[in-house]
Amino acid sequence: MDKKKRKNMIAIDSNILIYYLDPTLKEHKYVIDYVEEIIRREEILTSTVIWLEVSHYLYRVSPISKEKPENSLRKLIRLSSMYVMDFDVELFFETVKILGELSGRNISIGGRDSSIVAMMRRLNVNTIVTHDRDFKKLEDKGMIQVLDPILLSKNL
Repeated sequence: MDKKKRKNMIAIDSNILIYYLDPTLKEHKYVIDYVEEIIRREEILTSTVIWLEVSHYLYRVSPISKEKPENSLRKLIRLSSMYVMDFDVELFFETVKILGELSGRNISIGGRDSSIVAMMRRLNVNTIVTHDRDFKKLEDKGMIQVLDPILLSKNL
């Protein structure tokens, strides 16, 4: 996938995918329609790291049946609108660079979230759907745009 500006591509953070896939969570009702609309209208940027985090939650934390997650994951990952970036050595070094850029800037963003920022930069994607306050700090610094369907729903 090329680095030119992706007009209709939007990144989705693991927490939103977890809320979407786990109907036992109170946040599920706030994200289900929102995510389905994005799936219909946008190209979606995710990564192997995001899907690993989602899988970990579904199998280790969630009370949902452990037979269901793999089928749901396969369906989502294989959507024609879903782009899953591999976490390779190049993305690792881009992630480390971002960790360095953010150190000392009063932003407590860790390695996984830094890998998402690196992935977004690589494909020139500016917008992420997330409910993570740390990404909001990056938005406040003008680095990315954050869409939070939970806050949007509560403000309606």
